[in-house]
This record gives sequence, C-alpha cells and structure tokens, in this order.
Amino acid sequence: MKSHAIRKAALLTSAIGLLTATAFAQPSISWQVPVTIAGASDVSTNGRYFGSWAPQDGSANTFPVNGVAFQGFSDLPGLSAGSTLDDGYNGFGSPNTADGNYNTLLQFGRFSDEGNVLATFGWSGMIPNHTYLVQLWVNDGRNIGQSRSETVTGGGSTSDPLSFGSDGTGPGQYIIGTFVADNTGGETLTLTPFSNGANPDPQINLFQVRDITTNGQPNVTWQAPVTISGASDVSTLGTYFGSWAPQDGNANMFPVNGVTFQGFSDLPGLTPGSTLDNGYNGFGSPNTSDTNYNALLQSARFSNEQLTPVVFSWSGMIPGHTYLVQFWVNDGRSIGQARSETITGGTNTSAPLSFGSDGSGPGQYIIGTFVADSTGDQTLTLTAFSSGANPDPQINLLQVRDITATLALRFTSIAVRGTTLTITATNGPVNAPYVLLGSPDLTLPRAQWTPVLTNSFDANGGINLSTNVVNPNNRQEFYLLQTQ
Repeated sequence: MKSHAIRKAALLTSAIGLLTATAFAQPSISWQVPVTIAGASDVSTNGRYFGSWAPQDGSANTFPVNGVAFQGFSDLPGLSAGSTLDDGYNGFGSPNTADGNYNTLLQFGRFSDEGNVLATFGWSGMIPNHTYLVQLWVNDGRNIGQSRSETVTGGGSTSDPLSFGSDGTGPGQYIIGTFVADNTGGETLTLTPFSNGANPDPQINLFQVRDITTNGQPNVTWQAPVTISGASDVSTLGTYFGSWAPQDGNANMFPVNGVTFQGFSDLPGLTPGSTLDNGYNGFGSPNTSDTNYNALLQSARFSNEQLTPVVFSWSGMIPGHTYLVQFWVNDGRSIGQARSETITGGTNTSAPLSFGSDGSGPGQYIIGTFVADSTGDQTLTLTAFSSGANPDPQINLLQVRDITATLALRFTSIAVRGTTLTITATNGPVNAPYVLLGSPDLTLPRAQWTPVLTNSFDANGGINLSTNVVNPNNRQEFYLLQTQ
C-alpha cells in the first residue's frame, strides 16, 4: 500500500522556464463557479489529458486521483511561472477527503510571498481552435484565522473568488474553465489574492489541462481481436501512414510482411499520456515462424498505475480519409495472471485483447477503422484488467494505414434465380450499414427508389447477400446498393 504520509518538500528545480508567463497569449476563459473540495470525483476526466502541475511534489505521479496522474515536474509544454510564484510549502493541511492520494497532493503548493502582488503562470503547445478545460485547486487547511481567497483571470475573464479554507471553514476549492486555443497555442493565468489578515499571497496547489474538443476523437469501428500467429497478421491494406514500436530503437531493422515499424515513431504529433511512461523488452516471444515479428513483440511501453486508463494520440491525418489502425499486445512470460485490455476510440470500445500472460498462448492484435475528422487527430484509451496484481495497460506495436483508395466497392457476383437475388461484393466499409434499393425504372430519381432491405458489411468489408425479393411478374427490376 502506498504511504500517504507528508513528505519533506524541497523547492523543485523542474523544467519550468524563466521566461515571464505574460509572453503567452491569453484567450478568454469561461469560468464555472468555484466548488468546495470533496473527493476524488472532483478531478475531471472529461476529454483527454493534456498536462498537469502538482507544484512542489516531485512524487506526485505516484498518487493518481480518479485516473489522473498529476506531475510534480510538470508535463505542460513550455510551462513558465512568473517571477513572484517562487515559494513552496508541503504543510497546507489535509482537506480530509476519503481519498488519501488526493489529500496528499493538496497539502503541497507554490505561492508568492509578495502579499497583494499578482502572480502569473502560462504554458503553450496547444492545438489552435481546439477547446481546452483547465482545473485549478487551492487549499490551506491549517486554520490560521485568516479568510484567504483568490480570483483567476484568463484573457478578459475573471473567476469568482476561490476560498482557501484557511479560516477553519472547511477545505479549499477548485474551479473549472474552458477556452478555445488561438493560433499561438498558448495561455496565461493570473492569480489575484485577497485576505482579511496579513497573508493574502497567491497560491496554486494543483492544476490540470484537458483537451475536450468534441470532434477530436473519431469513432473507431473495431473488429474482433485475433491471436498473434505470423507475419501475415500485419496488414498491408492501403498505404502506410505511420507506426510505433515502443522501447525498440532498432525496430526499423526488423521489417514484418513488408512493413517497417519505427521505434522512434513517425506518427505525426504522437503524444503518449503521462502514465504510459515505463518500458520493458522481456515480455516473451510469441514464438511465430517469423523472427523479426517475435523480436518486435517482446518490447512494449506500459503504465504501472494498474487500473488507471492510459491514452495516446497522434495527428496529421487528412480529414475525410479512412484510416486503419492495428494494435498489438503481448506478454508471453506465463506469469500466472490473465491480463487483458480494451481500446476505446471515440465512443466505441473494443472487446478485450488477451496478453497471453497466463500461459494460454501469445497475445492478440486488433484492427479498427475510422474516418478522420476536421482536426486530423485521433486518441485511443487503454483500459486494463487482470486476475492478479498487474493489470497495467500496455502497447507492444501499432500501425496506422490510409485505406481510402481501397474503399471503392467492387461487386464480385450478381445472380437471379427465381425470386432469389444473390449479390457478393468486397472493399466495402468495415461493419458499416447499407441499404438495398429497388426500382422498375432506372431513370427514377434516387429518392423514389424503394428500400428493399437493410444490412451491414462484414468485418472484412464484404457482402454475401441472398434474399427473396425478385417479383417474377415484373418485366425488369433494377437494384442499387447504397452505403450509409
């Protein structure tokens, strides 16, 4: 069990720049009302994680709360604290929630000892026109007999005051705001303090940023997971877009089925979530007949936060194009645990992929397809399960392919026998619905054709249709297959 004892704080020399935060742009933020700290569910999991800051706590990432691993050495790109936000403390008093990790994090904070002087901090690296959520916490549960509070300003918008809880009235508060990133990809926040005593100093105990762009996660249509068997597993459909063979810097020396995987990924904008931060190269061979395939599948990146879901994302895809994503997981060590995980893309979650870690055989791969939206981005979330102590999410291999050019539907047979119409076709959109339309007159407008039946392409984009729809009394009938 993790200890929740307060650790001695040291002023962290993290990768926080010396530039003034006011150098960044300041899009206006729409603030919600402040909320009193209550429990782990306070921590927003809306959208996808972008970055966080748990100032003064270098071990913050070992204390996840509601699936979010806050970073003491912040992973917010270009984080820059203003010159007055330069003091730290680890004894601000527990908010006494039911979550020990949350309590621990909220006793650390960075503050300014310049009294009423404003404090600023900023960051960069956001995608222009994406919508972001910011969440900021203040807490001082020491009951020092002063009513301390502060407002937060972003752009032209200032929040209501957040209470620190320093007068014994209860724990501190958090606040959530949203904004649209401008073309600089930067944002700056200004903290303005108030107090009825001698210490109004601005303060921040915890902070996170999340990308909540509603169209940033296209829905993925998942096929069924398949057990790893050989080099032909590796799809060559369409054209190669990018790949990732994490933890294997020599991956490009081991091509499989004509695909060269990249250890130093060539997926544009690849961003692993902060908890997908451990690597290992001894996950056991799947023992296929292809030595290159075996070599690649023994390396992986994983999270040691166990049940905490992890995310990773990439960008640069062409809006409107259809992409295939193929994902592998393998743990052939036979460690006596049945490990598995699901993958979520948009609102669709796959069936569980087995790691093979219980000696049942090699791991599995899965294929999904999706249409890139206007952002050209995609995010996948891994959620792990285990019959033992190590459900940690994991990724051994990934590739993305542009299959747009392959999706021209091709009829392979059409036949009529009596009242039975038989059609077979390939290259349709995987698992997508279609409607068979009929008409006695080929020149009729499409809207006047009659729907005959509705069905779906199979997991390979094929159709094998045989149905009694032909009327032998009609001199001629025409049929049209309309995809949805």
